[in-house]
Amino acid sequence: MIALFLILTMIAGILILPGWYWANKGLPQSVWICLLPATGLALWAALTALGFGAQSLANLVETPLIASVAVVVAYLKFIVFDRRPALNSYGIVFAIAAVILATILLRTFMPDLPE
Repeated sequence: MIALFLILTMIAGILILPGWYWANKGLPQSVWICLLPATGLALWAALTALGFGAQSLANLVETPLIASVAVVVAYLKFIVFDRRPALNSYGIVFAIAAVILATILLRTFMPDLPE
């Protein structure tokens, strides 16, 4: 399970890197945005350990979805929030909040999948 989280975090981080590099040319960006998938996956692991949501090994399908949401949200931050000076300071807050919300919604509404 730890290997799955590490692999998903690395793949999602690598997918975020080109957008980070492109956005970094115009406005200095923190490299911590590449760890956005780790935030969602760590929260997912904590919620699962606490017994929140359906408990099944088949629910591991949620982890690639969380990593994918983190990549999409990172690019939304680069394209939408970083191009508008008024929204620039809210970009990282939006990104983290969106990944946390997506993780909680997946754990809440994902049905118990048969194994």
